[in-house]
Amino acid sequence: MDRYKETFETWNKVALLYQEKFMTLTMYDESYEIFCKLIGNSNAKILDAGCGPGNISRYILSKYPGYKIDGIDIAPNMIELAKVNNPAAEFMVMDLRDISQLNKKYNGIICGFGLPYLSESEAKSFIDECCNLLLEDGVLYLSFVEGDPERSGFKTASTGDRTFFNYFNMDHLIDVLKNAGFESPMKLKVDFKRSESEIENHTILLAKKK
Repeated sequence: MDRYKETFETWNKVALLYQEKFMTLTMYDESYEIFCKLIGNSNAKILDAGCGPGNISRYILSKYPGYKIDGIDIAPNMIELAKVNNPAAEFMVMDLRDISQLNKKYNGIICGFGLPYLSESEAKSFIDECCNLLLEDGVLYLSFVEGDPERSGFKTASTGDRTFFNYFNMDHLIDVLKNAGFESPMKLKVDFKRSESEIENHTILLAKKK
């Protein structure tokens, strides 16, 4: 089976489990707040790219109810959960690799851990398209795990389901952002506790469109 197809089918299958684990997670809230402050518009239009069950959208709307949020995800089951969790937002099934089909402009695009499920070349195309979709001074939020891209490969969950996970070199991503038309990004770090014995360091980049 194609690695992308297997990954997307896994996300569709585990949507409820993902919601139970991440819907109330607060460790990224500070980074979401910085994203919103950088936008600085109480009526901002936001794209939640790879929205999952709508956990990020729900946090943002709880703090900034004037925001207009569109959310996209490849997994239909994730989209159905996102609609229930965020009745004021709009959600649709869409692959991150197809965002050029969106005919809108946004003040901000937030992609919480969508990048690890794109290859290096697909991530570059995604960032380029994000720049095209953003208004002047628009803000892009990206979270990922730093590492040698050669280490990318399948990860197996406790359920036995697999997802293909891509690691990224931060300096390379910063170059991609600058070449796409973004300013030098702000960098944040969050320690994610995967298990009692494993801490995974997550990187967040926030970049303004030039």
